[in-house]
Amino acid sequence: MKRIHITLAQIQAFVTVAEARSFTIASEQLGMTQSAVSHAVAALEKELQVSLLERDRNGVFITEIGQRVLIYAQDMLTNAERMRQETSAAVGLETGKVRLGSFPSVSARFLPSLLRQFRQRYPGIEIILFEGTDDEVREWIHTRAVDIGVVVLPADGLETISIAQDEFLAVVAHNHQLAEQRQIHIRQLAHEPFIMSKAGCKPLITAMFRKAKITPKTQFEVIDLRTIFAMVQEGMGVTIVPEMALPTDSSGLHVMSLKPKHFRHLAFAVPSLETATPAVAEFLNEAKVWMQSLPSNVAT
Repeated sequence: MKRIHITLAQIQAFVTVAEARSFTIASEQLGMTQSAVSHAVAALEKELQVSLLERDRNGVFITEIGQRVLIYAQDMLTNAERMRQETSAAVGLETGKVRLGSFPSVSARFLPSLLRQFRQRYPGIEIILFEGTDDEVREWIHTRAVDIGVVVLPADGLETISIAQDEFLAVVAHNHQLAEQRQIHIRQLAHEPFIMSKAGCKPLITAMFRKAKITPKTQFEVIDLRTIFAMVQEGMGVTIVPEMALPTDSSGLHVMSLKPKHFRHLAFAVPSLETATPAVAEFLNEAKVWMQSLPSNVAT
């Protein structure tokens, strides 16, 4: 049986290019020349006797076999990082890297104080934050592109640690006919032009309307929350968003609680707590301690 001779440098080059979909970006992230990155990937392909990546004018694409190899390659890098962190911890050096996936509303309103506290306690552990939609973060967790992700519960197939509940609120223009109210029933929005968020909350919002046995008059479906709020300010419709998603400057908007109240329940999620690296385990432990200091109306 032929022995395969591959290096971690080759694995790292392949994984970085595959995740970035670009040799140029990968070379910048790795601090290598593009030629060196290409050579490393080519050497890996030659050793495995398969084509892992394909290039055309539109960019870099992962082949079918490359997709399967990528999962093992990411696991190899994770295990190598665990080895490094375990041995560093054995000699009293707390080092490592944590790749954290989140969505913008949580990144802006919930994470900064936790990240600051963690950095102060563990200056040798690097936190890299990736932002995306709910679905993107879940995909990143499953594909090992991130070590930890913020998800909305339930999260089948993942191990989770609950961190907060986020109340859904109705938002209308400040001069809207409903703007005199502080609370409304979702049925009062049934006949209003509705602007639906596609950033990840659509299934939860749709379920609210379905539970009330009504269908929203959805006029627009928008990903960018800034666009949604601008459209509401202009009187183009009403919307429902989580409290963490509200803009810092809400002038021109009127925010109301729903009755009954509706929440999304947020959690940190990992593929496996048992196989988490020491740095990831330290981050999750610090998060648990940090959450105990939060007001009871924020933490779950």
